[in-house]
Amino acid sequence: MKIKSAAFCKKLETELSERKRRTRRIESSRLQEVYSRNPEIKKLDDNLATISFDMGRQLMNAGNSEEIRGLANALIEKKQRERRDLLVSSGFPADYLDPQYECTLCHDTGRVAGGELCRCVVQLAINTVFESSGVSAAQNFRNFDLNLQKNPKDRNVMSRIRDAAEAYANAFPNNERRDLLYQGETGVGKTYLLNCIGGRVLERGYSVLKISAYKLIQLTLDNLRNEPSERPDYILPDLLIIDDLGTEPMIRNITIETLLSIVCERQDLDKATIIATNLAVTDEDGVDTLQSVYGERFASRFMAPRTAKIQRVRTQNVRLSL
Repeated sequence: MKIKSAAFCKKLETELSERKRRTRRIESSRLQEVYSRNPEIKKLDDNLATISFDMGRQLMNAGNSEEIRGLANALIEKKQRERRDLLVSSGFPADYLDPQYECTLCHDTGRVAGGELCRCVVQLAINTVFESSGVSAAQNFRNFDLNLQKNPKDRNVMSRIRDAAEAYANAFPNNERRDLLYQGETGVGKTYLLNCIGGRVLERGYSVLKISAYKLIQLTLDNLRNEPSERPDYILPDLLIIDDLGTEPMIRNITIETLLSIVCERQDLDKATIIATNLAVTDEDGVDTLQSVYGERFASRFMAPRTAKIQRVRTQNVRLSL
């Protein structure tokens, strides 16, 4: 689904309208609470409304509108300070009656300075297509348990890998190398690391999509069959995370071409991509490698030292020890 599709536009309109309704409900509830505790605040609000109306009428008829506007603003600011003081003296925070926007970046309008789409809209588009970001909230840096590594050497290795992953997530999107490739055997914790990074980046207000390579190709096939004009937009999120590369169906003229197109387009737009795979990075006695499976162009694009960091996870299978 593209961000300009009719289905998404309808979803966005509904979501923004609902946000505004929720904001008004919260504002109304808080006003009643405040007025009930201190009726003087209600009188002050009525006074502010009267001042604003009277000043507006005078501005329409005045010759020296700038002078009147200055006097009006000064008087309103004075009354607003009195209002904040009354709120605090009544036991409320000074900003208790400020609008409670769900998105503080766009104030629930969907756009930020310059008319650009807000990150919350981008994430909504992702969630509309894929139902969610795909990131597991339970798998995060706070819950990262190094004691699952029984071998002290493995524990030290995983500690360094975790710290590097957290540093990447905290610096996003201003990373020296924006792309990451996690390579390792099954059960070593690659998916957990992906969820940790994705969750932290989401917490910091950026859009994220985490999807398995298998599901990515399946969705591509479904859309080719049913709605070729509504192909899922894998370029949209600030961070795209592809898990289990190598488990997807290998379909001629589709699988490799789709993955290569996504990687190339995202790199051209300076957008970060993280991939996890069991496939070897370099030749290891005939074992399948990224290059042998996906070709030299894909391998050179995604494993270029200038733009991508390769992190090999060489620890024991922690699933077997649970």
